[in-house]
Amino acid sequence: MKILHRYILKEFGRFFGITLTAFLVLFLIGDFIEKVDDFVQHKAAALDVIRYMLYELPNTAFLVMPLAVLLSTLLALGLLSKNGEIIAMKSGGLPLYRIVAPIFFTAAALSGLLFWANETVIPYCNAKAGYIKQVKIDKQPARPALKHNKFWFRGPGGEVINIGLVDFKSGIPVCYGVTFYRLDKNFNLYQRVDSKKMDWESGGWVLLNGITYDFQPGGGIKMNRFDRLPVNLPEKPEDFKRVERLSEEMDFSELQSYIARLSREGYNPVKYLVDLYGKVSFTLANLIMVIVAVPFSLKTSRSGGMALGVAVCIILAISYWFLYSFSISLGHAGRFPPLFAAWFANALFCASGVYLYLQADR
Repeated sequence: MKILHRYILKEFGRFFGITLTAFLVLFLIGDFIEKVDDFVQHKAAALDVIRYMLYELPNTAFLVMPLAVLLSTLLALGLLSKNGEIIAMKSGGLPLYRIVAPIFFTAAALSGLLFWANETVIPYCNAKAGYIKQVKIDKQPARPALKHNKFWFRGPGGEVINIGLVDFKSGIPVCYGVTFYRLDKNFNLYQRVDSKKMDWESGGWVLLNGITYDFQPGGGIKMNRFDRLPVNLPEKPEDFKRVERLSEEMDFSELQSYIARLSREGYNPVKYLVDLYGKVSFTLANLIMVIVAVPFSLKTSRSGGMALGVAVCIILAISYWFLYSFSISLGHAGRFPPLFAAWFANALFCASGVYLYLQADR
């Protein structure tokens, strides 16, 4: 039995290595072709381009691994079925679930590896890739320091500005929980401005619903409330797209803490909740792909050979990506509950795969 399992794993591993490598190479070539004009325009150094592409590889492997598992399962089991080996195994009293068990457990191990990488390696590499692209290649200033519990930068007059949350509505950033700290030449605080919201209006930034605190030399404080207060900031809306903390740059615990802070301060964390659940659901896509691939591999091997199997794989992959992206987008927009949005594609494909598997196992 162990010999048979090793044989099945050898076939699966051979196809998995080939398909994963092929997908990564295709991505590198396609990504380079797409961005080569940008590299040339900004006169990027070859070493910076290579470093940028290499730092993107872990996240790319994370994204394409379910597709590699799907195609490898289809090819490995399809070849075994085409050669009559699946029938021989079943004739020897080995049920189908025992035949595919080595592939299923391998996919589970890959899911565990992906979850670990998504907590450690991938956020670090995504942040480094973003920094190299912005600073080294595009020759833009580094984005302000942004952690899950603070976002600080300096204004044109030397004031220190703190923003609690940058959200985007129709591509325009809206800043919540904004505080300006204005300092004199001796770094003494002489004014603080607190605002619930900062909007981009008619080509400039406006603070809404806030209070100014003017600190008097004798120690007194003068307070004034305002409904609207224009402020002079050189940053444009597109600049804030670079300072938003991306979910893929945070690990699971950081994202949890960020969501807790947003909820505690009264902000809507629905977008980040969807991404939090998605971190778990997408890592389990490998298992879903095996469940779906098994019945299709047995069917296509009998009816149309490997070419049909590859075509089926492409259709299944496109369908999964469409459903997953569609439900995640609706979750971000608040149309789907976060948990439902993150798990909808997995649940649908898993249910379909189990049904087809039961039909194929008869």
